[in-house]
Amino acid sequence: MAFVLAYTKKGTIYYDSGNPENYPEQKGLNCDLHDAMHLALSRDGKNWIPLRNDTGILFPKADFTKGVPGGITKTLRQPWIFRKADGSFGVCAVRCGQNAPDPDSVGAIMLFFSKDLIRYEEAGFLQVAQAQISHPECRYDRDADTYELEWSCGQSRYRGKTADFVTVEETEPVEASVQGKTGGGEEARPQNADGCGIRDAVPGNILEITEEEALRLEQFFGVIENVGVTVPQLHVRAGETPDFSGLPGAVCAYSDGSVHEKLVEWDREDFEKIDFCVPGEYEISGKVRQKRYPFPFVDAMLSDPCVCQYRGKYFLSASGQRSVTFRISDTLEGLSEAAPREIYRLPESDQVHANMWAPEMHVIHGVPYVFTTVGEREWCTVRSHVLRCVGDPENPADWEAPRLVCRPDGEELQGKGISLDMTYFCVDDVHYVMWSDRLFEERSKARTVADSADICIAQIDPDAPWQLITEPVRILRPLYGWDRCETPVDEGPYLLRHGDDLFVTISGSSTGLADLYCLGLLHAKAGSDLLQKESWDWLPYPVLTKESVPGQFGPGHNSFLKEPDTGDDLLIYHAVPHDAHNRALGRHMGIRRVHWAQNGYPYLEMTPERDLKPEFLRVCCKIRVEG
Repeated sequence: MAFVLAYTKKGTIYYDSGNPENYPEQKGLNCDLHDAMHLALSRDGKNWIPLRNDTGILFPKADFTKGVPGGITKTLRQPWIFRKADGSFGVCAVRCGQNAPDPDSVGAIMLFFSKDLIRYEEAGFLQVAQAQISHPECRYDRDADTYELEWSCGQSRYRGKTADFVTVEETEPVEASVQGKTGGGEEARPQNADGCGIRDAVPGNILEITEEEALRLEQFFGVIENVGVTVPQLHVRAGETPDFSGLPGAVCAYSDGSVHEKLVEWDREDFEKIDFCVPGEYEISGKVRQKRYPFPFVDAMLSDPCVCQYRGKYFLSASGQRSVTFRISDTLEGLSEAAPREIYRLPESDQVHANMWAPEMHVIHGVPYVFTTVGEREWCTVRSHVLRCVGDPENPADWEAPRLVCRPDGEELQGKGISLDMTYFCVDDVHYVMWSDRLFEERSKARTVADSADICIAQIDPDAPWQLITEPVRILRPLYGWDRCETPVDEGPYLLRHGDDLFVTISGSSTGLADLYCLGLLHAKAGSDLLQKESWDWLPYPVLTKESVPGQFGPGHNSFLKEPDTGDDLLIYHAVPHDAHNRALGRHMGIRRVHWAQNGYPYLEMTPERDLKPEFLRVCCKIRVEG
């Protein structure tokens, strides 16, 4: 028996970082993150484990239909999960305009439908009153083959029935709620905040689900950690000595059902004691090898880190002021001690705010390029540029001046706003760039309003990557509270390919209030038309937040790299540590192994402690010598 609890979170109006000196000029509304449906699981209906680190899973979409630059953020309250007639799920809730009633859904229940409580579709609104409502409930009555509804309006409670979620019939007032009564016999009851044990939870209801449904929720939304390690037995024929370097690795098992093979440092002395001419069973001991990268990785503030490997060396770049700077090393670990080396600097001018943001080095047809921005004044002037190397990337003299990225007709990429965080990738021999694009709307000569920061894609000429050969296509806008908190921003795209699956991480939410920065995920398939918005699936919840790894706030703006010894994918990212007084210490670089979960998605929260438990560090390999 398993149960799922729907809830939202309460708290202060604005995000509190723990120290008033951190972000005195930025205010992030907590409702953007808290007023979403959170889920928790229980096997007894009493003890609850929050999913997705106690962060939101279901967020209503923003409204872009009113002509408001950046759209209008929507939130939800009082979520109630119910089972539909076909065994799938529905959610009814009250939609809000952030902390205020929503003028566009007065008297209406907002509906979502879901096959598995993992992905949801907005199913519209069911009008039940003419005034503001609260606490909607829905239960399927199997005997009558209809849905029983309840809601409050003012000081009164009402109920009605619907068969199609379009119209409501038999509406009448009720003296008291019939909470706990379900025509289908399934339990759906409210839960008070004191009883669920989740801090600041505002529970909606509890629904009984199957064990299979609970396991699937854990697979997608639970913490993934190491639960065991096995080593395959080795069989050899008598008289044949196996290659020591070819001994098997350790297969690490994880709580979601996934596995990951790690190298093992085997004891050579144990190995050399074995007489492979004598049949029998032997054992050698070993230690599972695990790469651990410290956080911070570099003893300096670094934003937007990107690591590129070229001709046996590693090049680390990050956002600077007026220059592109590399840290260069023969090894990945060596980057932590490498001194910064300036390879290009903007010409000196009286523009003290001139800047170059988020430089990324990419190699196209064997030629190194840097994709970055150039801003003449403050942030509102940044434009995407590309630098080409005509020789040695370590030699500043071999880098050409930045070229402005242009549309197919030669016009500037974004003439009425900014373009930034441009990245490059090649799929099936087609070369693409993806970037963040933001339009400025001039309301008057004295007032300019910024639109949302959106993600665009286009094809380029690989021999002149500053030249688009297709028109830009907008494939993503900030849709949910979590990528709109304080600022509606989607930026920092970077591709991670896994077979035919194309994943692009996107950084979202506040850029100034750095604690609230977080990471989302786009997904597409190789072979699809990547210039079509419909080819990309945007996960509706963040995959990396300040709750993901304790002590690392505002994770985001990452790149990916292959680990040289194992071939594992590595996440290169920045996050904000706090000191003992909760002072935010600025963005610092981190490195973490990407774990490929059982559901096929990258799991970006795999800390070393979750990756390999101490009790599984020591292993043995059984070798059977057969006559």
